[in-house]
Amino acid sequence: MSTLLSSGTLRLRRKRNQRGFGLIELLIAMLVLTIGLLGGMVILTVAVASNAQAKFDTSAVSLAQSTMDKILALSAVAAAPTTSVTDCNGVVHTVNSAVAANAPTGAPTTTINGIANGTQVIDFTAAPVANYSMQYTMCAAGGAGYVGQPQVYDVRWNISPGPTPSTQLILVAAKNISESGNGGSQSRYFAVPITLRALRGD
Repeated sequence: MSTLLSSGTLRLRRKRNQRGFGLIELLIAMLVLTIGLLGGMVILTVAVASNAQAKFDTSAVSLAQSTMDKILALSAVAAAPTTSVTDCNGVVHTVNSAVAANAPTGAPTTTINGIANGTQVIDFTAAPVANYSMQYTMCAAGGAGYVGQPQVYDVRWNISPGPTPSTQLILVAAKNISESGNGGSQSRYFAVPITLRALRGD
């Protein structure tokens, strides 16, 4: 008799231990899974947007550097210190590197406090100066059947007297001013201008 009771008790305990999830537990598990999936979607969205922003910044650095190289190749005392740049739309932009005597020339600058290596930066809120600024279009070459979104960059430069009479301080800044990323559906983040500085001798 005691053996039968103990075996029956064991069966009951096994049945209790083998119970599945209850409805409340299942709902809580689904809620946790949903929150995790939504968090993953947010992370992926931010990663895609950050990747697009990094691409904009890389292109801005390349464009500012190529403009700086063209200006540095021209002598300040040359008879015609100008050159030109052609974008992918075939628009020819004049790059003037002439500097006035003892005065800044080109795009207006503004002062930002707290910058250790010079406080002057290009002022993009001011009107652009002819031949010291350009809106350069970079075309997006796509694969078969894919056409990218062309990117437009506002490039401006300023030439100021340098620390010695025979040198000039060159500032070149570029930033993306297009409305969307490559593909037309990636909203761009706030674009901070990329600024390069260099000294040029006569």
